[in-house]
Amino acid sequence: MASQVERFKLQPFANMLDAGGATAAAYNLPRNCNFQLVVIDGGGKIAYSAGSDLSYMAEPNIHAVQIEKSLKEYPDGILGAGIPVPPAMAQAAHFFDLQQFGLVEQELTRALQDPSSAENMRFADSLRAREADQRRARLRQIQGLADEQPVQAYHEALSFVEAFPKSEEVDAVSAVATKLIASQKVKQEIDAETEYRRIVAPEIKNVKTEAAFNSMLKPLFEGYMKTYGNTDYGTVVKNAIADKSLIVSTETETGATPPPKERRKNGGL
Repeated sequence: MASQVERFKLQPFANMLDAGGATAAAYNLPRNCNFQLVVIDGGGKIAYSAGSDLSYMAEPNIHAVQIEKSLKEYPDGILGAGIPVPPAMAQAAHFFDLQQFGLVEQELTRALQDPSSAENMRFADSLRAREADQRRARLRQIQGLADEQPVQAYHEALSFVEAFPKSEEVDAVSAVATKLIASQKVKQEIDAETEYRRIVAPEIKNVKTEAAFNSMLKPLFEGYMKTYGNTDYGTVVKNAIADKSLIVSTETETGATPPPKERRKNGGL
C-alpha cells in the first residue's frame, strides 16, 4: 500500500475496509459483488486495483461503476455532513465512515475517559445507536439473502459473526449460518471453494509453463472436478483453469505474457 501511495502520488487517498459486510451494505453494492483492494485518489478516481487475471464477475466494471455512484451519492461519507462532530470525536467519526466499528468503540472509550462534555456524550450515544441500527439492518439482509442466495448468505453470516462477536444480533446470525451449512447444496459449495483454495489455487499461481500445467495442475484439477464438478463453484474453477491453460500455452509459444483477456461473465472467484 505504501508503495502505491508513493508511486501514484496519492495525496490524500481513501481506502475502505469492510466490517462484516457493513460497508457493502451501507453503499448498496450488489449482493453478489466480489471484493478486492481498491485505492481511490483524492479526485475520486481508482488509482490502484489489486485485481487478478483469474478474477471473474458478472460485470467486470462493477467496482468502478459502484464507487463512482457512491462518491456522488455520499460525498460526505456515511455519517453525513449535517451532523456536527465535536472536535474530540473527529477520529471516531472518521472510523464510523470507514465502517470500522471496533475502532469506533475503542476511540469513543478513549475520548470519554476524561471528564467529557454533554455534547461529546450525545455524539457517542448517537454513533452507537446508528451502529446498532446498521447491525439490525445487516441481520435482516442476511436473513433475506438466505432464501435467495444461501451460499452468499452463509459467507456474510460468518463475516458478521467475526466482526461483531459480542453484538446482540450475533446469536440470530449464527443460527442462520448453522441452518444454511446443514443444507447439502450449501455445504458442497463451501467445500468446493475451500478445496479449490487449499489444493488448486496455490498451483495456479506457481505454474508458469505448459509442461508444468500438464504435469502438476491438470491432474489436481481433474481430481477436483470428479468431486466438485457438479457445483456452481466448480464451473467457475473450470473456466479459470481454461484461461490458465491458454495463458501458459501462449507464453510457451511466444515467450511473452499475452494481454489480459476479457473476463468471463460467469460468477466469481
